[in-house]
Amino acid sequence: MNKSLLILFTFLLSAGYAVAQNKVTGIVKRSDGAPVPRATVAIRGTSKAVSADDNGAFTIETTLEPPFYIQVSSIGYKPQDFQILAIQTTPLELTLVESGLLDEIVVTSRRRSEVLQEVPIPISVVGGSQIDQAGAFNVNRVKELIPSVQLYTSNPRNTGINIRGIGSPFGLTNDGLDPGVGFYVDGVYYARPAAATLDFIDIERIEVLRGPQGTLFGKNTSSGAINITTRKPSFTPEASFETSFGKYGYIQAKASISGPLSKQFAARVSFSGTQRNGLVDNVATGRATNDINNLGGRAQLLYRPSDRLSILLAGDVSDQKPDGYAQVVAGVVKTNRAAYRQFDAIISDPIFNRDGKPYTLPSLNPFDRKIDHDTPWRSGNQLGGASLNADIKLGPGTLTSTTAYRYWNWDPSNDRDFTGLPVLAKSQNPAKHKNWSQEVRYAGQLSEKLSGVIGLYYIDQEVKITGTEESGSAQARFAKSSTGANANTPGVSNDDLWATPGLLEGYGIYTNASIKSQSAAAFASVDWEFAKGLHILPGVRVNYDNK
Repeated sequence: MNKSLLILFTFLLSAGYAVAQNKVTGIVKRSDGAPVPRATVAIRGTSKAVSADDNGAFTIETTLEPPFYIQVSSIGYKPQDFQILAIQTTPLELTLVESGLLDEIVVTSRRRSEVLQEVPIPISVVGGSQIDQAGAFNVNRVKELIPSVQLYTSNPRNTGINIRGIGSPFGLTNDGLDPGVGFYVDGVYYARPAAATLDFIDIERIEVLRGPQGTLFGKNTSSGAINITTRKPSFTPEASFETSFGKYGYIQAKASISGPLSKQFAARVSFSGTQRNGLVDNVATGRATNDINNLGGRAQLLYRPSDRLSILLAGDVSDQKPDGYAQVVAGVVKTNRAAYRQFDAIISDPIFNRDGKPYTLPSLNPFDRKIDHDTPWRSGNQLGGASLNADIKLGPGTLTSTTAYRYWNWDPSNDRDFTGLPVLAKSQNPAKHKNWSQEVRYAGQLSEKLSGVIGLYYIDQEVKITGTEESGSAQARFAKSSTGANANTPGVSNDDLWATPGLLEGYGIYTNASIKSQSAAAFASVDWEFAKGLHILPGVRVNYDNK
């Protein structure tokens, strides 16, 4: 009996000990000592939370033993964690930092590190966390976040980026013209607009400069510049992995790992993959087209022997193989042509009958998202490159050298008649682009009121195009431009001639072209704050172009 009572007493004592509560009291204050009313105080890792009173005072109980963390948050303040090392009888004083006093945003859009609020040019900045939260995985999505940026694209090659409505005309790309908006990633110029369709990998921030920036950048910024900065290797081990899911089989995975290799070397490896089912049904093949199938990776090696020297070797590759980009028919209108040349009359010609019925488009409502294209859609888009960047601190500024090689391979297949009839059997303009560039610049805060940048830039580019536009068996009926008797062929009418088997089939345009260009520039820009808040920004640029 005594043994049973002892066991029961021991059990009750243990149970009582297990539910013992530790009480934490304190006051939440601002940096100036004023209380923060109604702040939320929570025990990290639990669901326990309380609200402070109007004087910022709170009491919260927990079964946890020190050390543990409490989280304090309030609107207008930065959420903060405080470690509790011991339970004390006197109230804690916890200070929150106002959002307006958070770390200032540092940008490098003017080729030197500056506080965003002190940069006297029109600039917009989007941070990496905002990009991730918005689900923006390429520039085509970022345009929704940044004012005055427009991106028009029917496929990676036919892509144009505009800022304030100026930059590149939308339409078929002219491979001999460079874009008016400079696209830079970690100081490396991406020469082709197709680069704008690549998936973001480990983005730290995106800066958009509006207006001409030719005295700041080495190449093509007459309309503005998009300056993307990625996360660099860290000497503190870190890793991240995230996945996103959505409709139509959308799935995206991102992974990154970084850390030291030695006291002077650090590395970072990042990966991104995006996949989504097609949004347009091809009733002829039974497959959905306009899908997403992207893979990309980036690797960086940082050598930092001292605070005054850092060398970064980086390489990236992106492989996109979507089944796209098909376009739906939004409607058919009548023209001033003769009746036999109207679209409806052409496709209802008995020569196109199927199972004894006239051919018809699968839908004239674009929202049905239905096509019957007979030529496969393919939009192979491979791009990548490598760069070597060295930063050397000299005097009040930094001397930077950036050497880069970039390539872009475009492998398309299109159905440019947008019907299930073999009008255009082939329509494709594969292109291969490669370039290498070198930039040397010196930039920095030269004095309290004077900062600037001076640099030299050179780029050598080559684009090779092997295009094919080839007619199919239905081309003759669509091209038919005469009817009735033909005076030159008695007994054989124009209709008979246009119905000649194989007429125009296989005929087309075959292109084998290349464009080589060299471009060099010397540029300089100075920012002189001659009075508080008043700046003079003189700049100069000299160009050399040979194509």
